[in-house]
Amino acid sequence: MKKLLSALAALIVVFVMASCCGNKPTEVTVANFKEQAKNLVDKPVVITGVANHICSHSGRKLFLAEEGNDDVIVMVFTNKDMQPFDKETIGKTYTVNGIVKITQTIDEEYLNKWEDEINEQLANGEVEEEGHCGHESKAAGIETNENAENPQLMQIKELRKKIEETGEPIVTYHIECTSYTIQ
Repeated sequence: MKKLLSALAALIVVFVMASCCGNKPTEVTVANFKEQAKNLVDKPVVITGVANHICSHSGRKLFLAEEGNDDVIVMVFTNKDMQPFDKETIGKTYTVNGIVKITQTIDEEYLNKWEDEINEQLANGEVEEEGHCGHESKAAGIETNENAENPQLMQIKELRKKIEETGEPIVTYHIECTSYTIQ
């Protein structure tokens, strides 16, 4: 009986340690998020950055940058139970707790489908009244010319070039926010 109680006590200690230590978020920065993200998928993180942009469509996408440097940005999405981010907080510093998720995997098949959709819209004379702002591209490390005749086709061209250079699909990541504070 004494051995059984000792084994049970040891097991409880292991579970408590795993639950306490295993859920501690990894601190990441805007600058190192992209390189660390692939190893942190489905794991908790904490990141601090300046609200560079909040999506005007829904308010559910926040784009964080380092103060004074918006060359690299990280996408943060609200979780399903959260209210949208307040657009009035652009320029404020956020500290976000969340879980790293894969946003999308971009490969040649994905680009072909997207290009077909755009060409079909163009052939039918359909024009998007309000396109995406390009922040998603920037978060993926792709710079595009928003003033191009068709920025989406330009973006596809740049994505293809990047895939060709690396020989691998482009995987983009975001943080699904669980909580945040604004300073």
